[in-house]
Amino acid sequence: DYFCAIADAISLPVIVQDASSYVGRPMSIAMQARLFERFGPRVMYKPEAAPPGPRLTQLRDATGGQAAIFEGSGGLALVESFRRGIAGTMPGTEVVDAIVALWRALQAGDPKRIEQLSQPLCALVSLQGSLDAFLAIEKHILRRRGVFKNTLVRGPVGYVLDGATRREVDRLLDRLLAAVAS
Repeated sequence: DYFCAIADAISLPVIVQDASSYVGRPMSIAMQARLFERFGPRVMYKPEAAPPGPRLTQLRDATGGQAAIFEGSGGLALVESFRRGIAGTMPGTEVVDAIVALWRALQAGDPKRIEQLSQPLCALVSLQGSLDAFLAIEKHILRRRGVFKNTLVRGPVGYVLDGATRREVDRLLDRLLAAVAS
């Protein structure tokens, strides 16, 4: 009812982000499908509840394959999600060039390029096991790439990027950027 009240109040598109993988209990597929039934294609989805692949398929099927569904795992599930019929992806900004290259490889059906890009991308994203880790690593990458001047994260935080992880992030980022450039 809460989402319906919001959607009724505005006529703009609404993206429903089920961020339960890091903030709580997942939204039910049935509730999300009811939103689509009521408001049609102006309701789009970014499912992040675990397990992402099966839940994406359930949402796709519950909306008759008509809803626009976006992947949002930083690229970790992009290959699988693409094969399940997503409309697009909503990544963070730190490696958006790699995400674009991977999307193009998926559209082209280029398995060699898909593997070349997805392996270092997935390894890099897998280091981001919590929201705090994601923020610390993303800011490190954005600083390294010249976008941010520092890596400050507002507290309280439950994760601080240590030297060993920073070196692994840098190694994987170098590998990913080399794959993007090739």
